[in-house]
Amino acid sequence: MSLTLLSAAEHVRRQTALAACGLDRDLPMTRIVSYANETWLGDTLVLRINHRGVGRLAREARIVSALPREALYPEVVTVGHDDEIEWMLVRRVPGIDLGRAWMSMTPVEREHAIHQLAAALAAVHGTPIEGIPDDDFRPQPAFRPPHTLPLGPLLELIDEVIGPHDPAIVELATEFVTQRWSAFDDADRGLVHGDPHLENVLWDGQRVSALLDLEWSRPSWSHADLEILLAVADSPRLFAAADYDASIDPSTFTEMPRWLAAARPDWFAHPRIVERLEVLYLSRTLGCFEDDADAASFRWDHVAATLAGESFIQRPTWRSI
Repeated sequence: MSLTLLSAAEHVRRQTALAACGLDRDLPMTRIVSYANETWLGDTLVLRINHRGVGRLAREARIVSALPREALYPEVVTVGHDDEIEWMLVRRVPGIDLGRAWMSMTPVEREHAIHQLAAALAAVHGTPIEGIPDDDFRPQPAFRPPHTLPLGPLLELIDEVIGPHDPAIVELATEFVTQRWSAFDDADRGLVHGDPHLENVLWDGQRVSALLDLEWSRPSWSHADLEILLAVADSPRLFAAADYDASIDPSTFTEMPRWLAAARPDWFAHPRIVERLEVLYLSRTLGCFEDDADAASFRWDHVAATLAGESFIQRPTWRSI
């Protein structure tokens, strides 16, 4: 768990949400780092607050209501809004982020954790998608999901991100994804988690106790979740918080693709899985561009490697499975 500095506005929003939930507005809670929402941790409850447009947490709660118990999502106590902010209150589940626990775990524990994570994700993927809307991020582009799909929005993203810098690369990237798009047939479609890196998974010391944060969950191809997990295995420090990323030993992740394949061989069975993963990796990389010049340069290297056939997707590390 990583703490964050607080503003008076954050405290007011917390008190407003707690009071609306029928709780003591001064209930002791600790603000923890969270990308999209303000997240407060109490002894038995977790409060998430969205102040950037009402509706995203309510959508997540509707998805959660359809999940089987095997998906390991914590119990939702209530969700609500006051037209300015919305909140979700859930039961706190014992455990710490799997990514944070990883270096203190034995290889056997890590393998078991990956198998349990795969089982929870398979339960998500098997959830009926009738009535579950796609995630339309366009009103709030700052909350673009990790993978921009299908083909039309992805081509728009290529123009948006690459176009101002190099029209020739736009042409290469457009050709790259359009040539591979026929790999995205109807196989392996279902409900995806959307962002299943290890900071969205809890480990209680013996087992995976929860799968968190379905804000980017939507009907899509299950390989979207697999691509992120393979990326974690390849570059785990990119998915770790700044307060502990330097302590991560990447060599402890080298077996993770094999563990995933043993747990869910069906995830690796599609005859054009490499082409799918290539497109998904490019999509996520383009969606990760930031204003920081160093980060942008780093992402450009990833785009160049993908288009040249030299990204981790094309390397034999996991393809020998």
